[in-house]
Amino acid sequence: MEHVVFFPAPDGAPAFRRVPDLEQAVRLVEHLRNVEGVNEVSCHALTVVPLAFRAYYRVEVPAAADHAAVPAVVEVPAQPVVEEVPAVEPQAAAELAPAPEPAVEDAPQLAQEPVLAGSNGHAHDGAKSLGFFA
Repeated sequence: MEHVVFFPAPDGAPAFRRVPDLEQAVRLVEHLRNVEGVNEVSCHALTVVPLAFRAYYRVEVPAAADHAAVPAVVEVPAQPVVEEVPAVEPQAAAELAPAPEPAVEDAPQLAQEPVLAGSNGHAHDGAKSLGFFA
């Protein structure tokens, strides 16, 4: 395993040497201390650090983008107020009941438009939405 020895150079600048094994690193430290008089020495083992890569996507909105398409305030209709209704006799209630609504079959047929998946602007042609906003 490779090792590296850090020490100050004769001019005081930081210096280092890589050596192929610990035995040679020890010999270098002995040489620096005994021959060159260097007291500030450190020895480090160089090991391989395993790395893993992941895809990372960053989304940016251009500064000049037109934000007018997104409404700043959404108007919500007011909730209907429910008022108390006095009790009505069963015969009078039948007379006051609203007429039944026409069946769905009687409704006019609308032109077929592509269904958009979760209002995200993509056609629902078999692709599934992630469901975050559904």
